[in-house]
Amino acid sequence: MQCTLNGNSAPLGGGIGGSTWEVRLDNTIITFSSQGDAVACSGTYTRLTCCDLYGNAGGDWTENIAGQYGMHGNIREDPLFCDPENGDFALDCNSPCAADNNPECGQIGAWPVGCGPTPVMETTWGAIKSLFRDASK
Repeated sequence: MQCTLNGNSAPLGGGIGGSTWEVRLDNTIITFSSQGDAVACSGTYTRLTCCDLYGNAGGDWTENIAGQYGMHGNIREDPLFCDPENGDFALDCNSPCAADNNPECGQIGAWPVGCGPTPVMETTWGAIKSLFRDASK
């Protein structure tokens, strides 16, 4: 399915909640819900494969899905979104959810890599110091 759910809120399941149906999540990110567990599906068959549940207020791998953490490619790591404050949920090139960094699962979440490390320019120590010298002298 490859879904990304971020910053959701619900008393039961900040990301996914229910009680009478089967739940199967594949290659899904559920992060930073402000209320509720990442997944709260009591009394149902719930199977997660290659999912990243991270930073959810009520917990990540809890209750009936707790035993799935660390299995079937499931992780609990910061997905390193590019700019979530401005709605950019593409993955940083160093994200554990990026296909290149996760050979077992490939890409986790809805968005591919969309940003990377800041380019580095070679310079000298003198050039760096000159940036901080008082221009009035």
